[in-house]
Amino acid sequence: MVLLLAPAVALAAWPDGTEWTRQAEVTGLARVVRRGVVLADEVVRPAFWFASESLKMGAWLDLPLQTAREREFAFTARYSRTFEGGAALALGAAYFNRRNSPAGYPEDAPELTLTVAQPAGPGRVEGVYTRDMRRRADIGELAYSGDWALKSLGAFLNYRFYLGTARAREVLSGGSGPAAADSYAYHGADLTLPYRIGGATVLTVGLHFAGTRGQRPHWSPIAIRPGGKLWFTLAATREF
Repeated sequence: MVLLLAPAVALAAWPDGTEWTRQAEVTGLARVVRRGVVLADEVVRPAFWFASESLKMGAWLDLPLQTAREREFAFTARYSRTFEGGAALALGAAYFNRRNSPAGYPEDAPELTLTVAQPAGPGRVEGVYTRDMRRRADIGELAYSGDWALKSLGAFLNYRFYLGTARAREVLSGGSGPAAADSYAYHGADLTLPYRIGGATVLTVGLHFAGTRGQRPHWSPIAIRPGGKLWFTLAATREF
């Protein structure tokens, strides 16, 4: 209930005159992958977002097309500030809940994230640190992102390349047996092409790749083993 009320509380507490945008979004994902680990196959994800110049928060629900075990609810909030010269700092919090998770996989996973970004060439370099409180995991990620102008289409192709490591003390903290410490490395790339239709609707096509090294099956609720994964996404966003 607290998570559901958080956007309303933030809107009421923010300074008067702050401009907010609201977005309703529906995304189809061939796979749900987080930090190289496959969490679900073929889901539809309805989401709702509130955003100001510095704050963005929202919630989504993954509705699996195959099995209820892959259903997940999430809430995220992120505060960012950009400094003179283009450097940026962001603080984020997220909560993931999976009620039908298998034995040994945690039902909920709160996270805190710190991101530091600096312009570099045509894009920017990002350093991301995440603390997974349930697994007692430290996750570090280095990324490079930017966009290419597609003048013939009147659009921009967004890109992001990343690599990272995850080290956890309690990977299996949701089970009745002893907690297992583990670590793995991951890498990947995201290509997304947003295209505006009219004044308030955006259609986004995505192509994604991710791989892991040293990731054991218990990092995934569907016990997917390490290796390369390629998947597509299609999202429709309505601003109001």
